[in-house]
Formats: sequence, C-alpha cells, structure tokens
Amino acid sequence: MRIICGLLSSALLFGTALAAEPHAVSFTMQASQQSLRDKARNDTFASTVDAPGWANSRFDVECSAGTAGLWGIGFTRRDETCKVTGKTMLVNPTNHAQQILRINYSGGFVTKPDGYTDARTILANYQKVGTAAAENASFGGSVMMKPENPAASAKALQERLIGYLQEQGGAQGGVSISTEMDTIRFDRFMVPNVGGRGTVDCAWTGDMLYAYANEAWQMDFTVKCGEQTYKLEGNMPWLDVEGQDHQAEYVLNLMTGGGGGAAGGDPFAAADPFAQIDGISGTIKMELSDLVEVRISETETDEVPVSVTAKGTLTGTNVPPDLTYSFAQILAIFARTMFGA
Repeated sequence: MRIICGLLSSALLFGTALAAEPHAVSFTMQASQQSLRDKARNDTFASTVDAPGWANSRFDVECSAGTAGLWGIGFTRRDETCKVTGKTMLVNPTNHAQQILRINYSGGFVTKPDGYTDARTILANYQKVGTAAAENASFGGSVMMKPENPAASAKALQERLIGYLQEQGGAQGGVSISTEMDTIRFDRFMVPNVGGRGTVDCAWTGDMLYAYANEAWQMDFTVKCGEQTYKLEGNMPWLDVEGQDHQAEYVLNLMTGGGGGAAGGDPFAAADPFAQIDGISGTIKMELSDLVEVRISETETDEVPVSVTAKGTLTGTNVPPDLTYSFAQILAIFARTMFGA
C-alpha cells in the first residue's frame, strides 16, 4: 500500500506541478483498413498514448465501413459504428516499470447519417487505487462530422484560409483555389482525466477543417481543463516525405493565444521546426503500405493504404499536460478520421 500511495502522491501530481515545463507525450498508431477491400469487413486502429513517468493509455478502435462522400472515401465518415476498448495505466515516476491499472475503456460511438456523434457512449471505468476511489464515468459532449453542410464556425475558418492562400499566392483576381473541405465540429467534447490526484478533465469546443487546397488540417479550439480555459489555433499539414515512397508526416503547430500576432502567430503558416511555441507542437511520421486502387471521382482513381503505421511525439509548452495528453487521446479515438481512408 505504501508503494501505491507513493505513486499516487508523486506521479499523479504531474498534471499540475509541471504545467509550466515543456513536456512530451508520445503517440503510436497501427491501422488495418480491410473495408477498403471488402465493405463487410471492419477496420481496426490500435493506438498508444504515453507520458513518461505519468500515464500510459491504450485504445483499440474497431469500425464498420460506414460511408464517406460520393465515392466512399474521405476523412469524415457517417453511418459508421465504432467499438472502443482500452485502458490507462498510472506510472511510477521513479520506476517506470511499475504501472497500476486505473481506467478501463469500453463502449464506442455511432456516427449518424447527419454526422452527429454522441461521445457519452464511450465509457471510462475508474478502478480503485490506494485512496483514489472507483468511479463509472464517460467521455462527454458530441462531435459533428458533416462535410456537406459544415457549421458556421467552420465556414468562417474556411473563408479565412482561402483569403490567406489568395494573399500568399497573389491570386485575388485570377487563380481559382479549391474550396473542397472536410469538417469536424467538437461541442464540449470531454476527455476524462487519467485518474490521478491533481489531474483534470479537458473539454474541447471548436473546429477541425481539412482543406484540400493546402492538404492540411486547420484548427480553432477553446479548451477548458478544470477551471482554466485555453484558446488554441493552428494547423497540421499532411506532407509527403521527399525521396521516400509511401511515407508521409503530420506537422502539428497548435498555438495558444489565437488571433495571430505575437500571441497566436500565423494560424495558417507552416510550422517552424526550430521555433518553440506556447501550445502543442510535434511531428507524427507515417508509413503507408499495402496500397489498393480506389475510385475518387467519375474519372479518377487513387492508391489508398490498407495499412498505416504512425509514430511521433507531441510537445506541450506552457499548457497543462492534461491538455496535451487529451489531444493525443482525441487522435487515438478518431484515428480513422485522422489517419484512415
């Protein structure tokens, strides 16, 4: 019992005591998208989220084929059912080999034909550990995956992006820029805390917009972690690795402050790999394999990977570790949206 209580009183204070220190959260994901070959088969996404000396989470998400866009591929799918299982282990900061089960995840989510996804059906069952009580909880809020009729806030974000691209390209009067996009609207999407003393839930409200004009996710969030609220703004472009076939990477640049200028920076500009920002930054590298040909329009086909392996590290600076960790958990829960086809 002394070991357990010691773990609870030291490792679990990480969420608040080190909030001002840069901290790293690693993310890995393995996708197997068998529905690309056979719509009757399910797709699986196995992810881990790890904060050394604090917590380690595993999520296994299994989804039906669902539908996405006219030809059945795209970042946002509807009519899909996803089962979620997993666990969070608390880690002893002085002995990382010592881990204690704190949370079991179960349930899942259904994305309805209109894009509405209720997060409250993803369950988090807290196990009793030392003086920390058992509790039955769940994720909270909802997500709207609706590319055909995005929310007004997503449309406003798109208009800002198109204006930025036109300004950068000097195309105010001449060059046509694609307005095609996929959108995800988060409405108080609450990620339960890892279950330690001092850790807090984080609720995300805002938009993620994947613009085909620049092949990047644009993001605009207000996040409430405990009693503190953070404004986050930025992007995460999909970049092909030069000279490497079937390799790509996401470069995340999600800054606090918002509104551009010294506080928020340029929300649409590419991330500076040498700059340290306040917020969350990092690179997730992807290996794409087992390609299949999929029709993407009446006249075009594209090669889409059945298997995707992703690995990277997210660094949080002047934001609480709870916030950084919860963003990585969002990537895990919605791995199909972020990494799938």
